[in-house]
Amino acid sequence: MKKLFFVSMIVCVLLVSVCFAVTLTDIAGHWAEPYITELTNKGIINGYEDGTYRPEGEIKKGEYIKLIMVASLPEEDWQAPGYKYDHWASIYIQVAEREGIIDEGAITEANANDPITRGEMVEILGKCDIILRGTGQESTEMEFYDVSKLEAKQLAMLSHCVAKGLIAGYEDYTFRPLKTLTRAEVATILSRFLAK
Repeated sequence: MKKLFFVSMIVCVLLVSVCFAVTLTDIAGHWAEPYITELTNKGIINGYEDGTYRPEGEIKKGEYIKLIMVASLPEEDWQAPGYKYDHWASIYIQVAEREGIIDEGAITEANANDPITRGEMVEILGKCDIILRGTGQESTEMEFYDVSKLEAKQLAMLSHCVAKGLIAGYEDYTFRPLKTLTRAEVATILSRFLAK
């Protein structure tokens, strides 16, 4: 019996070692390497099949929804059936709709592979913090001079995320809401989100 127990323990240790031995080949020396490594070790993010993470690549809407929902709801059964359409991110999109994070039909099979903008990202991030974490909505004065054309709900969520320390702008006092989000930037944002 003891022998069986020790063999089981060794197998478990080996499995854990294999699970956490993810090595991404294109992040060494990148400014986001610590964030990417942290989130990879936590099982929040992973790379592509070729072993790369592509930190300067654009993050797609479906990818971002998957990452923020997994980070927000670690206990959710992400293997549940009932997909609306044939896209790998469908389950994450459905749960985001169910929880009120995105409007029904906002992200679909047709646009799930489109890049997400920083304005779209911050609206989802703020809602995840307020709705899924139950934090009170906060606001603060912002120094960004390029956000006047944001929709009211995006502006409110940006103010919340700045107040909570989840988002920072660029050194030139811009937020660049129409700019697409990189995979490196999303790793930084998720790391801050998980640390709060």
